[in-house]
Amino acid sequence: MDDVKERPYVSPLREAQAARTRLAVIDAARHLFLEQGYASTTVDQIAKLAGVSKPTVFSSVGSKAAIFKAVRDVAMAGDDGPAPVLDRPSVDRARKAASAEEAIHALASHISALQKRYGLIDAVLSGAAACGDPELLELWETAEAQRRTGAGFLIEIVAAKGRLSVDPEEAADRLSTFMAPDNYRRLVRAGRWSDDDYREWLAHTLTHQLLLSS
Repeated sequence: MDDVKERPYVSPLREAQAARTRLAVIDAARHLFLEQGYASTTVDQIAKLAGVSKPTVFSSVGSKAAIFKAVRDVAMAGDDGPAPVLDRPSVDRARKAASAEEAIHALASHISALQKRYGLIDAVLSGAAACGDPELLELWETAEAQRRTGAGFLIEIVAAKGRLSVDPEEAADRLSTFMAPDNYRRLVRAGRWSDDDYREWLAHTLTHQLLLSS
């Protein structure tokens, strides 16, 4: 009889505790990164605020750069789940829209909610990258490329429901530019706009920049 390898037993309670520990580390790191920046934050500080040991920080999330990436990923998606941002319900609402105009309004709501979570984290990332941190510079470059790629996928959703006023590549370039986090920071965080103001401006601007006049 062939030897049958038994699967190692994984305790659901232990998995749940590991997930809670990981989130505690990510939450503590987010607070510190926003309060004092990337360079001034240490793994020791993250461990202390999370209430865990330094080795636990490394085993549950990873290095300081890996922790920041986890903070960024949670801010982008809204949680620590495995589903990509483009598979989230907020994007599904655009897919289910009856027209291109409705799809753009749904995407404006999606982008507004995303920037509310992510805008300040992006500022920390941009600052660290500008100061020459090689790991954060690589992450910033990846983030910029991902935004343009994501814009391309979102344009496909809109184009399936109505005629674009420009070719899809230019439409994706325009969308990527308008959905850049620094626009949200200037208008809402540094300016006097509300999140509703930003969402309405974005929907209006994208409608006029991407769709043929009806």
